[in-house]
Amino acid sequence: MRILFVVGNLGDYHVPRYEALVDAATRSGHDVSLLEVFARSGVYGFPQERRAAFFANRPPHAITLVEDGSDSDGLGLRDCSRLVARLRAFAPDVVITLGYNTQYSALLCALRHLTRRFKLIYMSDSKADDGVRSAAKERLKRMIVSRFDGALVAGERHRRYALSLGIPMTRSRIGFDVVDIDYFARLAQRARDNARSVRERYRLPPRFLLCVSRFVARKNVDVLIDAYAQTGLRERGIGLVLVGQGPLDAALRARIAAHGLDADVSILSSLPNHEMPNLYALADFIVLASEFDQWGLCVNEAFAAGCPAIVTRTCGVAGEIVHDGVNGFVVEPRDVRTLAQRIGQLGSDGTLRERFANGARDAIRRWSPLLFASSALELAQATTRRATPHAQHELV
Repeated sequence: MRILFVVGNLGDYHVPRYEALVDAATRSGHDVSLLEVFARSGVYGFPQERRAAFFANRPPHAITLVEDGSDSDGLGLRDCSRLVARLRAFAPDVVITLGYNTQYSALLCALRHLTRRFKLIYMSDSKADDGVRSAAKERLKRMIVSRFDGALVAGERHRRYALSLGIPMTRSRIGFDVVDIDYFARLAQRARDNARSVRERYRLPPRFLLCVSRFVARKNVDVLIDAYAQTGLRERGIGLVLVGQGPLDAALRARIAAHGLDADVSILSSLPNHEMPNLYALADFIVLASEFDQWGLCVNEAFAAGCPAIVTRTCGVAGEIVHDGVNGFVVEPRDVRTLAQRIGQLGSDGTLRERFANGARDAIRRWSPLLFASSALELAQATTRRATPHAQHELV
């Protein structure tokens, strides 16, 4: 079986997923190729070091379609023609693409039904409670999504949403939102071994809770600041560290000042992925107070580092890797009072934090790139059981 993996930009998160897929497919006698559409990320402003290292090794069967563009750009007619040419040259049995609404995924979907020469699987972490849904838009989305052959999604809630859009449960699998657990665990341990220098480098307080988030309205960082102000943890020398940036930066700084928390709340601009284990390793716990989050990869990373979490029910990780009272707490969005209580409880109880940290390490073990790879291969096999033999494939 020949599998083509298509992604807008092979950022640091995608590298270990793709490498695990290649390893697993090769052991099973399958061929995998990579088509990166754009060389730059339109989401992350910092260098993608794992991507750079990946391409520096000149991997076989991996190409970038648009070297001078980012995944926030559109595809021109020439780029679309080149994509079609690459697809014809590889002649895949299965194409796995990022998203169902990206321009390149839409083109692949059209080609899949025009040629009927390959099966098409999309990757997504959308779920039903990602904000207010429009019935008309959902009907239109179902018309589009149901044209795909399978879905590799984040968790079980995401599978149910894919089902509502026309993808049977037999043709969906979980495991899209995974991180390189060993990588984060190893760097976190290195940070603990050098805790003093790490604290000095980032000017971290002796103890702190951590929030990694964009500074936009739906992330509810203002709610977290209000809740922290109510906990009384500042009097115990426990600070709050915010890692992020965005349009609400000035408003959040003003809110911190209004609470008189300037000395207790630190803000770090977005850090490169390889630096984040330094913070996870030394934090008491992480908080994700979002109105909704499709998943919350920072929680995967924190769990790999042995850092428990408090998240809202509408975060994708809630009930999937964060289990209330086992390795963290789950609260309702914008419930400042309950959030403050849970922050205060976890910040004040070292035994509870240790139990939750152990639970975090146990829970995250399954959510590795191996899960991504095995789910992708299961889907590829499930969708091609009645496919035309590869020898007869010829894209027109």
